[in-house]
Amino acid sequence: MKKILLLVFLIFTFLPIAATAEPKENLKATFVRDNLLWLKIKDKDIRITDTGYVRYPKWSFDGSWVAYLKGAKDGDIMDLWLYRVKSNRHFKVKENVGVNFQWSPNENSLGFQVAKNLFSLHTSQLGLFTPIAKDIENFSWLPSGKGFLISTKKSPEFHSDIILSKVLLRKKEKPAVNHLYNVKIGKNEIFASTSEFKWSNDKKWISFLLIPTASLSADGNTLCVLSANGKTFQKMDEMLIESAWFQWAPYNGLLGYVSGIGREATINKRTRVLKVPSMKNVTLTPRGYVDRDLTWQNNRTIIVSRSKENSSEDLSERALPSLYKISLSDNKQTQLTVPSEKDGDFRPEIVKNNLIWIRTDRKNADVMISPTYKSGEMVWIKNINLGSSYYEKWSWDEVFSLYTGR
Repeated sequence: MKKILLLVFLIFTFLPIAATAEPKENLKATFVRDNLLWLKIKDKDIRITDTGYVRYPKWSFDGSWVAYLKGAKDGDIMDLWLYRVKSNRHFKVKENVGVNFQWSPNENSLGFQVAKNLFSLHTSQLGLFTPIAKDIENFSWLPSGKGFLISTKKSPEFHSDIILSKVLLRKKEKPAVNHLYNVKIGKNEIFASTSEFKWSNDKKWISFLLIPTASLSADGNTLCVLSANGKTFQKMDEMLIESAWFQWAPYNGLLGYVSGIGREATINKRTRVLKVPSMKNVTLTPRGYVDRDLTWQNNRTIIVSRSKENSSEDLSERALPSLYKISLSDNKQTQLTVPSEKDGDFRPEIVKNNLIWIRTDRKNADVMISPTYKSGEMVWIKNINLGSSYYEKWSWDEVFSLYTGR
């Protein structure tokens, strides 16, 4: 009898424990409603600003600050502001800041770009921001949080090379600039800048886009992969300029992205997965369909926003998407959501074993939530502003930021 009890104990002790979703009361987000800044904390929608036109809210790494842009009205010059959640206070940082501002991955420091100049600011010294670099095209924080990776043009000519450099921050000295890689631009190529940079989970690889002039960029940009030591560089594919459309898997060297040229999001957009360092990729979208957003659930599973391919001249006649789950191990593809014909599901994200996405009918938008391990969905945040739409490619970062940190 004792042996049987011991066997039962061992079986249940070493069985894998099913993942449980964090209660939605423990999740938080910042969003834009009626062009004002709001927070979702526990079950409460909290209005943070009373006036102005707010866009691009972004959480700090620890969830204690929100950075955002604010102007008097749509079309006005935007200023960069910080909001401290604990004290309920706002701090104006700088006027005329573009959409390129980023929090450090491991402390409450903010990098931001004004025209082509890069600055940094720590929340412990709100009145003091430090000049980092001039004449840059784009930047991202290094994974260590100790500096930046920047892109610059060798000369103003379109055909000039693009130089990638690491800028290391030093406490009592000017930042140190270390060359990483020269992207050679051919005589028949026109590349004006780069996107932000994204590191693989093991920090060995960097992905980014080479961006041509604005009119050309609307139809196609070149996805590139660079080893972190600068020794291996590869141009991989063509895709639209959308940061959420290329993402590294959480634990290995797999890069998921939505490929395809042409500005219409409902034509020729396919999810592909690239494996490094072999540089081999596989297409996961079946014929007759397009994928319009993606996220990784784990190393073996991708969730995409998918609709039927449609080239109708009337954009309102083009089908809106549903969410699908793709298993990389056997290519099994399962539909997860079934919105009404007038609704579509975009921008899936996974946090604390919850699947969160945005549902819209092109006039209104809600944030939805469902545990990843079972069926069932509910409205988590009702009535957020619409992100801007360009040929059915929606920019939800303008109006929604989910806190995914600790």
